[in-house]
Amino acid sequence: MDDLKNDILDKAKERFDRFGYKKTTMDEISRDCRISKKTVYEQFKDKEDLFTCLIIREKRKARDIIFASIREINDPLDKLLQMMRTAIGYFNEDNFLTRLLKDDEILFSNFLSTKSHSLIRDELIAMIADIIVEGKKQGKIRDVDEQFVAYAGLKLFEAFSYMRTIELDRNKAAQGYYTEALVDFIVHALIKK
Repeated sequence: MDDLKNDILDKAKERFDRFGYKKTTMDEISRDCRISKKTVYEQFKDKEDLFTCLIIREKRKARDIIFASIREINDPLDKLLQMMRTAIGYFNEDNFLTRLLKDDEILFSNFLSTKSHSLIRDELIAMIADIIVEGKKQGKIRDVDEQFVAYAGLKLFEAFSYMRTIELDRNKAAQGYYTEALVDFIVHALIKK
């Protein structure tokens, strides 16, 4: 992505984060960038396209952070465990992507069902499935359908991280209790006995 496009995305991110999707206009974004609205439209076809590109960029940054933490790890189970711990740590931070995922109605509730979200989700599932396949080859992970398990694991992760489908005890969460419980659950579900 070129510098101009990234600059526009940076300014748009600030505005979306502060005012939400509906209250942000392309005029305001162009004014924040100190460029013409025409220049913004040369980079993005409309506000939804700009927002989609921003979310894809932010999700890829998060993915890169999470997967960088496992690059040097050879054991597939250790990879999965480190990946979960890093991801949960990232999503417990207060950042744009986390705020969006925790309260998507404020920013852009329809985005989470769009093609771009599916692309990122499918990419993550494929990466997790590859780790599971590697573990199966090494005899450390039992014979499971890696696509299904990766999907189910991602949904569990969402439920216990940014989706917060249940109320969690804040003290236990701060101590990492739920992270370790999730890690333990997944390890025992996958480990070959």
